[in-house]
Amino acid sequence: MQNKGSSVSIGATRGESSTPTRPQTGPRGGGGSSVVPPPARNPDAFYPGQRTREEWLAECAFNQACAGAIAAPGGAPIPGTEQAELPPADPAAPAAPDPTTATIQDVAQFAPAPPAIVGEPGGMGVVGMPTNFVVGAEEHTVQGDIFDIPVTVRFTPVSYAFTYGDGATRETRTAGRSWDDLGVPQFTATATSHSYGAAGEYEAAATIRYAAEADAGGGWFPIAGLLEVDTPTTVIRIVDVETALVQRTCDEDPSGPGC
Repeated sequence: MQNKGSSVSIGATRGESSTPTRPQTGPRGGGGSSVVPPPARNPDAFYPGQRTREEWLAECAFNQACAGAIAAPGGAPIPGTEQAELPPADPAAPAAPDPTTATIQDVAQFAPAPPAIVGEPGGMGVVGMPTNFVVGAEEHTVQGDIFDIPVTVRFTPVSYAFTYGDGATRETRTAGRSWDDLGVPQFTATATSHSYGAAGEYEAAATIRYAAEADAGGGWFPIAGLLEVDTPTTVIRIVDVETALVQRTCDEDPSGPGC
């Protein structure tokens, strides 16, 4: 499926990004003046189309068109962008930087490290039976600067594109869960499993798409675009299994069929 809008892809060989720290601020000398504290955090920050955060994350899983920032209803600024009243600016002076105009390219340097993908049972599978895949992607929060303004950036995985190594692919909104976590027997089909049609070794991988948000001190606002991070590949060995009715177990007859 083709995504609309902006995206940035990061390969599995990307290392951990450095995490800039917020500069400390405090009272300035002279006259007893002090830095005005930022406005209180707004837990109900507005998202595009007046969505809730959950709606925004769900609708942006495969469609980046809804990932743009907007102003809050009634002309109020997006939370985190409020500014104190200032004297009229010099028309010739450059405009103050606005972190809410940032795109996914501006925060890609803070991207999560590529997570692993695991195939079960134990990196093996049986021809014609489901092999289950699980990606270890989680929400990732880091502090840094956007346009020299200290912010907190949050990446949330919203969708996954699995490639199974035999030409088959699948897109999901889940990273997958182990059979134990699901409470089902081995070789049960899942939302991320795949059945191979022939024995052999296959290289499976996944691409995680992250939606990004930032907080400049007054509440979260969305960052336009999605960030794509590729997992390393994992080798899955698929084998043929033949069954036969026998009179005795392999312990009783080690030379019996299938022993």
